[in-house]
Amino acid sequence: MADHSLLAWTLLSIGLVLTPGPDTMLVAGHAARGGVRAGLAAVSGVVLGGLWYMALCGFGFLSVLTAFPALFLVVKVAGAIYLAWLGYKLLRGAVRPAPVTAEAPALGKPFWQGLLTTALNPKVALFFLAILPQFVGEGPGAPLKGALLIAVPYVLGGIWLSGLAFVAARAGRAAKQSNAMRWIEGVLGTAFIGLAGRLALARNS
Repeated sequence: MADHSLLAWTLLSIGLVLTPGPDTMLVAGHAARGGVRAGLAAVSGVVLGGLWYMALCGFGFLSVLTAFPALFLVVKVAGAIYLAWLGYKLLRGAVRPAPVTAEAPALGKPFWQGLLTTALNPKVALFFLAILPQFVGEGPGAPLKGALLIAVPYVLGGIWLSGLAFVAARAGRAAKQSNAMRWIEGVLGTAFIGLAGRLALARNS
């Protein structure tokens, strides 16, 4: 790949990473409520979701979502339901907060939520399908090139989200001391439900 093409893809990836989405809110929410370790666990799940898309692209299966509208619909509905469920749990926590405990938060929950939030978002797959062909061209090596390019936004995203986790964890400690965490959870819950609605209306195009 030419240097200018790689630079263009990197700049495009930076824009994608900095655009707020479910992964951003998920990491911020877990870090604010459970601390840095919980936030970084969510980051690990998001990055592993990126490996999922790399594998799909490398084996040439990424285009299946557009080739089979029924499969796209299934993934889209599953993703929307999952985001809505996360939003509902956050809203419920804002209305009826759980008692504060001194125990360290479990890390499996934020990890799996990060993984599923990424893997069940077909809009990510459609973005790669729309943009990647302009950078990898055609031929037998195109899927492998595409998989390597998909790694770029997830490496950058892992760095960005890790920094966000540290900032959100610090803000979360201050919010707990001022009893503002319920408001934060309410805002995040509403945002997740809004994202679920947007995902439900997404088209396979």
